[in-house]
Amino acid sequence: MKNKAAWQKYSGKLAWPTVLLFGFLCIGYILLWDFYTNGLSEVWTSLIGAALAYGMFTIAHEASHGNISGGVRSFVKLEQVLGWLSSFFLLFPFSAFVVIHLSHHAHTNDPVNDPDHYVNGSNPFTIFFRCLTLISHYFGLTLGKHSKKNTAMNSVRNQSVVFVFVLVAVLGILILSGNGKALFYVFILSALIAAPILAFSFDWLPHYPHNNLSKYHNTRVITISGLEFLSLYQSYHLIHHLYPRVPFYKYRSCFLDIESELLEKQSIIEGFRSQDLKLLDKQNTYVDIRSGKTWSYILEVENVFQETSNVVKIVFKNLEYNRFLYKSGQYVVVADYVDNSLVSRCYSICEDPVTGKLGIAVKSVQGGKLSSHLVTKVKEKDTLRVSGPFGKFLLPRDIDKPFLFIAGGSGITPIISMIKFVLRASEEKVKLLYGCRSNADVIFSRELTDLSNMYSKRFTYLLSFEILDADRQYRYVIDTEIDTYCYVCGPTPMMQVSKDILSKIGVPDNLIRAEEFSQESKKLSGILYQVDASINNKELAFNADCSETILEAALRTDNKMPHACMMGDCGTCKAKLIDGDVTWNSKEDIVLLDHEIDQGYVLTCMCSPKTDITIEV
Repeated sequence: MKNKAAWQKYSGKLAWPTVLLFGFLCIGYILLWDFYTNGLSEVWTSLIGAALAYGMFTIAHEASHGNISGGVRSFVKLEQVLGWLSSFFLLFPFSAFVVIHLSHHAHTNDPVNDPDHYVNGSNPFTIFFRCLTLISHYFGLTLGKHSKKNTAMNSVRNQSVVFVFVLVAVLGILILSGNGKALFYVFILSALIAAPILAFSFDWLPHYPHNNLSKYHNTRVITISGLEFLSLYQSYHLIHHLYPRVPFYKYRSCFLDIESELLEKQSIIEGFRSQDLKLLDKQNTYVDIRSGKTWSYILEVENVFQETSNVVKIVFKNLEYNRFLYKSGQYVVVADYVDNSLVSRCYSICEDPVTGKLGIAVKSVQGGKLSSHLVTKVKEKDTLRVSGPFGKFLLPRDIDKPFLFIAGGSGITPIISMIKFVLRASEEKVKLLYGCRSNADVIFSRELTDLSNMYSKRFTYLLSFEILDADRQYRYVIDTEIDTYCYVCGPTPMMQVSKDILSKIGVPDNLIRAEEFSQESKKLSGILYQVDASINNKELAFNADCSETILEAALRTDNKMPHACMMGDCGTCKAKLIDGDVTWNSKEDIVLLDHEIDQGYVLTCMCSPKTDITIEV
């Protein structure tokens, strides 16, 4: 379903089955109240009530995604009413649930920002306890001391407070009218029983083992016949995460439409069919790592080694003993939260691929938010977001010539991996020129010494504690055979000198390869437009460059706007364009339906201003 229009056939209209389900559930509650008052036992009353509450969650869940109205304007009010009414049966404010659930979609399996990651315990007891207490966790996110710091949650805080007061008032009236016991068993206890069941079936089970960040592998499909009715189609949870605007009763149809695509991507499809994977096997989740494809995971730090005063080597724990597959010279993207913002940087892998281990070296640099954080804060058993492997700074397919490596500073990181591989996998000679400030700044000092001792006849290296200018490099490489693979990594000026010197002594350009350690910040065009935004009656005004998104401009100018995924997937930043014009960066695989875009709705994370604009969030 690579074409967005392909899944839209399931949406864009009133979801009558969901509306009818709400009606049947209401009738069910009325009958249950009557049965209880006429002698039905407390146990059966609570269990049947829990089943009804489970169904009511589906109503609230569908309303949170706009799947009842299907984005049709005339049905939005009905959808909101059903969302709030169903939330009363669950004892939780609908507006807060919308924020929490969309945050789950935006940050699936992120231990920091995925609210539902709370249920991920280390053993059955902690899993049970966390499922049991998830609703209290939700209330903490909604009304706790940190809720005001979340722009999206703070924007609905007043609604949540009013809901709690109204709920308490309604419950109080029923108790004072002599219906307290029936109220407890039909509604309150039923909702409390349903809550941990929902936590397990919606949050823990679909996302186990809770560490894959890839959208095709962070949840699963279970094809066991009949389970879709028992779970109200949450057995097809992967479909919901891929296409959250598809109504729940269409998950299976959508799955059958795209099953071949999911099989091609090796998504987690489990069950008893011949093509299905074994149920709840962790190895199903790790298929991208085992197949050598790029991946994105939450990884645990296994060891941290202090290489120098400002450089650490971080080694990550393997996932269930699966080897990390990569090539020498490649890098991974590491991300973590610094001052409540997710910051990511690229770090070269410093291990020999044959070990199956994944390690990086991080140098703390002045003004480097993430590097300083990793060097000073990260410790064993911490977790980090890691994606990869990436990069084309690779060794040749055939190692049939000697090698010369020139590294400066932290540029030794990919080079050390290459040296290890070449020495182990061939009989070729290897020379290294490594420039750094002092002996105390030599990264991988012990490893270089060990390699020199182990391969004394084939590996030689020279440390230079002075700038690797043209004269120093020339003196070292002058005897290099022109038929030598030459790899250079370090500061740009040093590398340019290296390439010039190597060309000067006759090394062909096709044998010279360089990897630059630098990142260019996004350049703004200088063409600014005024953005006037209304967020729950709070007015904001700021300038946005036409080359950045509205959300990027808001964050750059310290204006708080609701947001989560920043990729168009969740809809948290949905806004109505009141005046002006915008440019869409992309409309592919976004959460908005076509007719919602036609109605003037935009995603601030995907749109850039084309004129002065006015939006309402």
